[in-house]
Amino acid sequence: MRKRDIAKNGALSSNPLLRRFAIRTRTRDRFAAFPIDVAVPPINLPFPTFGGKQIWADQFVCAGWRIQRNHYTGHHRLLDPNNFRRAWGNYAHCHDFFDRYRKRKALRPRNGHLIILVHGLGRSAGAFREMEEALRGEGYETASINYPSTRQSVTEHADSLENIVSSLDQIESISFVTHSMGALVVRELLSRDGPWRDQIKIQRIVMIAPPNQGSRLAARLSGLPAYRWLTGQSGQNLNPDTATQLPVPEAEFGIIAGGRGNDLGFNPLLPGDDDGFVAVEETRLDGARDFMLVRTTHGLMDDHPQTIDATISFLRDGRFLNSADPAQR
Repeated sequence: MRKRDIAKNGALSSNPLLRRFAIRTRTRDRFAAFPIDVAVPPINLPFPTFGGKQIWADQFVCAGWRIQRNHYTGHHRLLDPNNFRRAWGNYAHCHDFFDRYRKRKALRPRNGHLIILVHGLGRSAGAFREMEEALRGEGYETASINYPSTRQSVTEHADSLENIVSSLDQIESISFVTHSMGALVVRELLSRDGPWRDQIKIQRIVMIAPPNQGSRLAARLSGLPAYRWLTGQSGQNLNPDTATQLPVPEAEFGIIAGGRGNDLGFNPLLPGDDDGFVAVEETRLDGARDFMLVRTTHGLMDDHPQTIDATISFLRDGRFLNSADPAQR
């Protein structure tokens, strides 16, 4: 069935079946072309969102605003600090909308140093809510980013992070706070020599429960169809053979591991101490300026009070609180 048989001279056929088919065809074609080019910016009705979970990747951040790209459709949206959608369409349209708003409101970061928080596998930016509030209370400018951690590879996540860093405005230096797989994403980013390195200095990195040596647990599960479906390519990147290939960051970094402080750990399937998912020894990386153990599980580490205090200490002084205590090392 050809389109000219469905609609002639712009008019739909009087046949109800052909009319419905034509409407579906035009809608599909319009949607498929939308992420590539939008001649007329789409009308936006501001409405609340969840901020982007497993299908959105941040591409631009500034003063709490963010432009996100949908993993499936490729279209973009602009969210304000309260996660209300203020514009949508292609990237250029969203950025132009924000730029006009920024100039009208004289919006700018509170200082030239930005703390970027990078969550782990299966999590979202909300996992760092308490950490981010504490950092802001200390006067830091923060950006807890979202990326579809179960939909792409570590390399692709680093691509999104590089887009963010490359588009930073009025920022002179950045530090990173990562949880779990987020450390691998940052290590991949810092292995690159992009143009942004001439403009932005990397100060310090705090890695919380990082699988720096890979994860034996992930290696054991990697062949299971359910695990592959749930974690995607990222889950495969947690294998020791892949994770250990990433270069050691040149910037100062400290590691906070989770565990019970004994030889048993939380997971009997892992040797030695562990946080339930990552063994303490798997978090270690040569060149770390400091190391610390927090007695808790993997999923509770990013917003644990001791983790937050230690993170602030390292970002400020380059060492963790109580790091001289042998029980913490």
